[in-house]
Amino acid sequence: MNGETIQDETEIKIICESQISEHKMNILDREIGYCRYGKGQTNFLFICGGVGCYKKDYPESMLSAYDPEIVTIICIDPPGYGTSRPPDRKQEINRCKKDAGYCIKLMETLELTPFVVLGWSEGGRTAIHVGGQGKTLVSHIILLSTSTQVDFRGDMAFKVCETLHIGCPQQKKVIYNIIRKNFLENNGQHCVMLLLFYRDLGGRFPSDQVLSSLKMPVLIIYGALDRFVLDPKLMSNKIKNARVEVHARGGHDLHIKHSRWFAQITTNFVKETISPLIANKNGGVKIK
Repeated sequence: MNGETIQDETEIKIICESQISEHKMNILDREIGYCRYGKGQTNFLFICGGVGCYKKDYPESMLSAYDPEIVTIICIDPPGYGTSRPPDRKQEINRCKKDAGYCIKLMETLELTPFVVLGWSEGGRTAIHVGGQGKTLVSHIILLSTSTQVDFRGDMAFKVCETLHIGCPQQKKVIYNIIRKNFLENNGQHCVMLLLFYRDLGGRFPSDQVLSSLKMPVLIIYGALDRFVLDPKLMSNKIKNARVEVHARGGHDLHIKHSRWFAQITTNFVKETISPLIANKNGGVKIK
């Protein structure tokens, strides 16, 4: 790497930092944290995964792949995550459905509607509920590394978490030195919920029942090396207007490792499709 390359990367980092601002706002019954990137006319809402936060799931390096003159991206920490604490996350069956209300209200309050909602991993299930509840406020849905069903792998994840919690003191001490205790406990609660959906609810999350009602364009993105998601056809076959994109070398966090590809795929999707829900209202969401 030569001096010019280092200088270019430094300049990009400075520009990106100047485009990102962090905020907190009272939404419904609590304070919600979020960050804002860009000042463009196309509005995006990014929702983090089940045990993450916007700083981890949508880092600066990933956001900088988007042109700040074209997009305005809001990354939200749902209740109990990241900057939207205290209180800590309460894991329950309808948590994604409840989170959707905070997402919609935040975008309405910021006057950034209509918007494209994007969710990673569990955040994709929240995004489905946002689309189902938001109606004409939501122009497009992007589901990244998401499944609305769970199979035996979710049961296996529970067994791993259970081992972490009941293992010998020496094992737990080593683990706690690597991962913060509250993160481990929250992750364990998340695995317990996966177990509940797999064993007691037929492996279907509530969001799976919303798919057939979605009328806006939906983009499903996943990596061919992702071991956590099920066959995307389980979702796309239930959606009236769905497109599927796969990255041949992508894993569960493909949007971070292949951020430029991801930014291009998502912006092209919005550019090429017009939502029938808002077409009569303002001509759709457009990217020039």
